[in-house]
Amino acid sequence: MRKQFFWTSPSWRRLLLVCCLGLLAACGGSHHDHHPGTTPTPTPLALALQPVASGLSSPIFLTAPPGDSRLFIVERPGRIRIVANGALLAAPFLDISGLTTNDGERGLLSMAFHPQYASNGYFFLYYTNLAGDIVIERRQVSAGNANLADPLSVLTILTIAHPTFSNHYGGQLSFGPDGYLYAGTGDGGSAGDPPGNAQNTHVLLGKLLRLDVNASSVAQPYAIPAGNPFAGVAGQRGEIWAYGLRNPWRYAFDVPAQLLYIADVGQARVEEVDVSPAGQSGNTYGWNIMEGNVCYNSSSCSQAGLVLPAITYGHDSAGGCSITGGYVYRGTALPELAGQYLYSDYCSGWLKSFSYSNGTASAVTDWGIMNVGNILSFGQDAQNELYMLSMLSGTGTVYRIVRK
Repeated sequence: MRKQFFWTSPSWRRLLLVCCLGLLAACGGSHHDHHPGTTPTPTPLALALQPVASGLSSPIFLTAPPGDSRLFIVERPGRIRIVANGALLAAPFLDISGLTTNDGERGLLSMAFHPQYASNGYFFLYYTNLAGDIVIERRQVSAGNANLADPLSVLTILTIAHPTFSNHYGGQLSFGPDGYLYAGTGDGGSAGDPPGNAQNTHVLLGKLLRLDVNASSVAQPYAIPAGNPFAGVAGQRGEIWAYGLRNPWRYAFDVPAQLLYIADVGQARVEEVDVSPAGQSGNTYGWNIMEGNVCYNSSSCSQAGLVLPAITYGHDSAGGCSITGGYVYRGTALPELAGQYLYSDYCSGWLKSFSYSNGTASAVTDWGIMNVGNILSFGQDAQNELYMLSMLSGTGTVYRIVRK
């Protein structure tokens, strides 16, 4: 008769069954760290600012070429600096300080990379020249050094006369989702728009312009896209996409939602953010008929045909003095923030946001950011993460918006 193995005996099988049941009970008893049928309460999102670069001279704008890991920081005195692999490079990408001044609101105010920058190396500048006029210019990266612009590759796209006053230049360039170059211009300065530029479609001040620069040449620096509202209209400027703006210092396209956000700086009472479909041309945003949501310099006014603000705030302790527009968050590091438009105020320095859908803005969220100085601008990198640019005690700093 064959010998029976120990682990096949009845007594061993009973012992094995008891051990298994004990293990199952132990596992079951410690599996849940909350009551069955409930879900853990998520931690509310809190934001903080992480310094990225400091010791800058009036950092006025930040951007990056599509798909690039570097940050390009525009300094108002006329330099463009690069942050690569977390370090601020000593040599500027470009220095045009000899072509501009920074008195009043003048200077090098923004830049935009061509959507095909990786293959053509083109980027565009928005600055004020020594006469105080607005210049939009195309430049190109150096053939032998990706961190250096070619100083000789200059093509003037457009010069806009800006006589008499040294304020209200607008200042942002951006390529829209349609591939055209947009430029936001101020109304020409002083207070109240004395010449009435913003509502005058014969001039380019107080406007959002749309230009086709995809085949620019010395003979024809730009073309006027067929969809522009005054294209081919006698006596009107075909470059105009929208008008009735006072000083659209910063605006932003939210490509997923196909919306355009314009933060228009107010006169003395109201700051505003306007939101409209990105493809909607010919909008008039109200200045100088209205300032924000109130009639300007009058007890009553006609609002017929005007695009009214999505949100406003006043010149008071809860508001500020001059809106600094930002971007709609579309990055990946803070998924809870997706779809929120972030903005600030030059004087107050807070960080706030709202979402927008079906023609309505949500309640405004205050993120509890303070004591970082005057907020000059926002920035967006190639990964759609967002930055705040500030000046405090004469020193410029770039901060990344991060999870607290």
